[in-house]
Amino acid sequence: MKKSALLLLLAVLIWSCSSRSHRIDAENFGVLHRADTLKNKLQELNSDSLVIDSLNTGEIVGLSAYNTQKKLSYKIRTSFEGLPEVIQVFDPKYTTGGSIGVGSTFGSIRKTYTIERIVPAIKSVSISVKGEPFIFLIEKSALPENLRYSMSPIEAVQIDDQTPVSQVLISW
Repeated sequence: MKKSALLLLLAVLIWSCSSRSHRIDAENFGVLHRADTLKNKLQELNSDSLVIDSLNTGEIVGLSAYNTQKKLSYKIRTSFEGLPEVIQVFDPKYTTGGSIGVGSTFGSIRKTYTIERIVPAIKSVSISVKGEPFIFLIEKSALPENLRYSMSPIEAVQIDDQTPVSQVLISW
C-alpha cells in the first residue's frame, strides 16, 4: 500500500513538473516568469537547441528554441531591460490554462475565451482575447476564399470552428 501511494505521488509530481514546463499563462511561459531576465533563465528553458540573439555588448535581446527534429518551438524577444516582451509559440506542446495551443481550433478559442478583436493581416488573422496577453494566429490560407485576400474587418461568425491555430503569441 505504501509503495503504490509513493509511486502515485511520484507520478503526479513528475506530471505536474512536466506540464508546468509547457504551460502558458498571464505571468509565465513554462519556467520563464515575465519578471525574469532571459539571461538568468537560459539554463532552465526547455529546449534541445537554443540560438541566442545578442548585441555586441553581450546583452541578450532574444532567442529561438528548436526541438530534436530541428523544428522551431518558440522565439522570445526581450525589452531593453532584458525582460521577455513577446513570445512566439510554434510547438503544440505549449498550451494555455484553457488547453489552447498551436493546432487547437477557432471553436475551442471561442468556447474558452471571450474574443475581443479579430485583425486581418497579409498572411494571417490575429485573434486577441479579453483579459489575457495571448494572441492566436490563424493562417489566411485556412480561411474561406472570400476572406483570404481581404483586409476588411472579420467577424467571429465568418471563421469556421474547425480552423486551426497556427501560432500563439504572448505579449507582456
